[in-house]
Amino acid sequence: MTFNQITLKNLKSNIKHYVLYLFSLILSIILYFSFVTLQYTHSLNNGSSKIINQGAKVGSVFLFITIIIFLMYANHLFIKRRTREFALFELIGLTRGNILRMLAIEQITLFISTGIIGVIVGILGSKLLLSILIKLMHLHIHASIGFEVTALIQTIIMLMLAFILIMLEDAIFLKRRTILSMMKDSMKTEAVKAKITMPECIAGILGLIMMMLGYYMSTEMFGKFQELTMALLTPFIILFLTVAGAYLFFRSSVSIIFKSLKKSKHGRVSITDVVFTSSIMYRMKKNAMSLTIITVISAVTVTILCFGAISKANADFNIQSSSPQDINFTKVKMAQQFEHQLNQHGIPYTKKTYENANTHIIENDVIKSKTGNAMQNESISIMADPHIKGNHATITNLQGPLSMMFNVQIHKDLKLKGQQVKTFYVDKKDLNEIIPMDASLGGPVLKISADNYNALKTKNQLTHHYGFNIKHHSDLSKAETLAKKGKQNVVLKSENKKAIDESNGILIFVTSFLGLAFLVAAGCIIYIKQMDETEDEINHYRILRRIGFTNTDMIKGLALKIIFNFGLPLVVSLLHAFFAANAFMMLIGNYTLTPIFIVMVIYSLVYLIFAVISFIHSERIIKDAI
Repeated sequence: MTFNQITLKNLKSNIKHYVLYLFSLILSIILYFSFVTLQYTHSLNNGSSKIINQGAKVGSVFLFITIIIFLMYANHLFIKRRTREFALFELIGLTRGNILRMLAIEQITLFISTGIIGVIVGILGSKLLLSILIKLMHLHIHASIGFEVTALIQTIIMLMLAFILIMLEDAIFLKRRTILSMMKDSMKTEAVKAKITMPECIAGILGLIMMMLGYYMSTEMFGKFQELTMALLTPFIILFLTVAGAYLFFRSSVSIIFKSLKKSKHGRVSITDVVFTSSIMYRMKKNAMSLTIITVISAVTVTILCFGAISKANADFNIQSSSPQDINFTKVKMAQQFEHQLNQHGIPYTKKTYENANTHIIENDVIKSKTGNAMQNESISIMADPHIKGNHATITNLQGPLSMMFNVQIHKDLKLKGQQVKTFYVDKKDLNEIIPMDASLGGPVLKISADNYNALKTKNQLTHHYGFNIKHHSDLSKAETLAKKGKQNVVLKSENKKAIDESNGILIFVTSFLGLAFLVAAGCIIYIKQMDETEDEINHYRILRRIGFTNTDMIKGLALKIIFNFGLPLVVSLLHAFFAANAFMMLIGNYTLTPIFIVMVIYSLVYLIFAVISFIHSERIIKDAI
């Protein structure tokens, strides 16, 4: 048998192991080529569409790094699975150079085939991406996408760099191992002490403390740790605490839990102990690193997707706060003129008016800064509410960019000075109501009775917002033309929405597809890891079958192990992502948790699909082997 025949046969025998790897590689190439194509499309170089080029450039850079790292990690896992095979090749006379050449031919074959498929599909994918993006940004442009030679060259460069790094990785791997070590590589286990050691306890507790401290710092970025945040140190400290804490948790805390469970059984051994507990314990160090990597990738994925979802929700808030009605004015004279024109042209409408007065805070037990200090000698906007009686008050308009700077407490007193001095008992707060920024100036608003409002307001401290909603959509264009004709300080909801959609659409687009790429990477890595463990333990399953354990028993243990490998990093990553997304919400002043929960649920469901595929494949491998 010639060398080329050996290489071809070897590739055919291993192709089944590369299925998910090939799928993820093709998907990565499709996404990367599509992003790069958008970046170099000439019809997107002018006007608002230029934002698409910039977003595509950012997305392509992140994808470039992600694909390289993913391919190297996946290749490392595949190479480790084939150590015994390489040792046998050396025993029959092949040199390390021959094996490396064989691997190079395999990788070139895989890269060329997936590259061709990825580029062909990527041409169609770029058109799909562009249509999605134009819809997200509500752009009215016609952009044609064809085959971009520059995009192809950049994709080839990415694949060539990945190939070089992978071959370098393979060469280092082979150089560091002898024939004997490769034969025994799959049988290596970690020496595990039965007793729970003091260093193990310290490391486990330290890991949990580090993660909790990281979570706490994320909630106090603009409070107790404001100075560190201003110095741009807080994000890096949080990143270190959560990543290092997760590793120590997986390395020590999980080990302590498993040892405690084993000890509590007083020597009784079940199939769960054999297939699940023991397998995890004897791979604890290896698992700790891989589970940390998976956790970080998953946390980054969910965080990126949350950023996109939060930005969409924040965009809706900005539209509502700046232009709640179709046509908006701040000057009463202009609003009256426009109203007269609407009546003249017979355009039906509804009108909404806001009047707020600015007052000074004298004594304050309600609004406190994040540092804990009461905001004295500050101002607050007030407005009349016919439903409020006496000295009761409701604080509202608690969303927006200024909200991260203060905390609000109710059932407290607030003393204000306008024309008169009055004390109010704040017994309610409304987290949902949004007062137009023209009237509220972006800060909290205190709703009080009409009598108290008239007693406090001063003419030179009044702000107004006049909004008009056009009843029939067919009249909207005509009404907007009338509003803009010779008038200043008019805000049209349609124009405002278009501007916000343009700026946020690209962010949502990039985060969504980057999130997809990271999700595939995380799912494939953990899938490959599980396949690696299953094939390493085939002999163990055969022995268990011979001593009387049924297939059902072993499948039950396998299911528990997959739940552990997939579930534990998922839970930790969701915690990481939640606090990261919460910090982002504080930064932009949006406090609705709904987008975060929606993203987490969708991610968990897709993540679950990888777990199910992994279980089905592992189950089939075990059944075929025994």
